[in-house]
Amino acid sequence: MTIELTETKNGKRIAHRLDTTQVDQLDEISGDEQQALVWCETHRKWEWHWLDRPELGN
Repeated sequence: MTIELTETKNGKRIAHRLDTTQVDQLDEISGDEQQALVWCETHRKWEWHWLDRPELGN
């Protein structure tokens, strides 16, 4: 499944298209979110993002 999210860094909006079927590592859990090292189709590299746990399928 691919999801799109937008974040703001240094006043700039950055879009990410993430392939949640390609998760390399999982880290912290906070409420309904989990930090995951996931493949970003936009930037063509692995990136850490906070994702809703249902989006990860676990």
